[in-house]
Amino acid sequence: MSRVHSTTSHIERDLQHAVQQSALDVSIRYYYLDWLRVGAFGLLVLYHIGMLYSEHWGFHFKSAYLSTAVENIMLFVSPWRMALIWFISGAAIRCLVDKQSRWGFLANRTVVILLPLLVGVWLVVPIQLFAQLQQEQGISLSLVEFFTAFFNFSSPLFESYSAGIWPHVDVNHLWYLRSLWQFSLIIIIVAPLLCCSGVQNGVTRLLDTSMGVCFCVCALPLLLLKFIWPEDTFRYPMGFVFLMYGFVFVHQSRFFARLGECAFILLALYLTIYLSLLYGYHDVWLNAEATQLQKELVKGLYTIAGVIGVAMVIGFGVRFLNFPSTTIKWLNQFVFPFYVLHQSVLIALAFYLAPFQLGGIVEPMAIIIGTFSICTLMCWGIARHDILRLCFGAKVDLNYQTPQGKRQRALGLLVVTPLIVELLY
Repeated sequence: MSRVHSTTSHIERDLQHAVQQSALDVSIRYYYLDWLRVGAFGLLVLYHIGMLYSEHWGFHFKSAYLSTAVENIMLFVSPWRMALIWFISGAAIRCLVDKQSRWGFLANRTVVILLPLLVGVWLVVPIQLFAQLQQEQGISLSLVEFFTAFFNFSSPLFESYSAGIWPHVDVNHLWYLRSLWQFSLIIIIVAPLLCCSGVQNGVTRLLDTSMGVCFCVCALPLLLLKFIWPEDTFRYPMGFVFLMYGFVFVHQSRFFARLGECAFILLALYLTIYLSLLYGYHDVWLNAEATQLQKELVKGLYTIAGVIGVAMVIGFGVRFLNFPSTTIKWLNQFVFPFYVLHQSVLIALAFYLAPFQLGGIVEPMAIIIGTFSICTLMCWGIARHDILRLCFGAKVDLNYQTPQGKRQRALGLLVVTPLIVELLY
């Protein structure tokens, strides 16, 4: 017991020091969030590769080697994988807002988020549509011919394809970037309220209560939304709620220290919930004879698993990953480029490897290795040119306070203006 108390005190002291330092030096970072950000997006890549092989979950392209077993594995991370990304995004927004004006933040983030989204929907995502139409409709076009048709809004090839941002130009996996920008607009409006002392003191009092009370309060809005919101679009309000949690919780050092203390307890709790989810998934969700009440109970359990899962992962991050790493610092610069590229790369690999019939073990291993290798090589190329860094969301050493920086930001805003109009109207 004394070892646990000593570990907790050490974690809390380090986190409290970081919060105090952040008031003096805005460059202070929560290192565990850097580690978790890289890990969460790496996990997202593996999850999307798993979607190629899931038997009951829809995806843009499917392998011939479908399996329910892979769904059992994916179900372990499915409740919290995107929730964690949204929580970290909210925490990052708060740290950025703390060190720059709200409107400067919005202008900068508009370029950083929407320019990769614009490049992605026109040049990266269409590769997924090419493979999808080849599989579903058997089109006999080369990739070059497909892109020629893609840039022609009157092409009959896409008559049955639903409109996205523009006719047949959709976001696919880049929905996160679209929503991140839209949510950032809301955050900017409500930031003065969320950052005021009254709200922060209320949050502190809540987080100083028992962990059970904290989890119940955090889970309640998500449960309400889960039961009233359409299932196919629930990811949007869920993302916003976790974004808000990250924004208001990030400086609460005592709460994160308690998560670090409870990491193994949370793991045990999550494993129990996961086993219950497995039962609910196979015996209820996939059972055509299951009642609606049974399905609603499984949905509620899935939502609770998301809250506990995020707390569990953050707890382990606080406990074991709260230290700087030059490798993680470098990798964090290329999270956005890797994210933009990965799904088209893995689908292209699945499409071109399919005729070789490699089998249900060799093929996924080849796609995993190929996806990470190709995306890493492409990120290396992107890193060598500032214009490519901007287009794919990699960090660029650019001071927006200088005349040159202001001109480049203005140019970026001009380029993404048509996209802004479509997203707002």
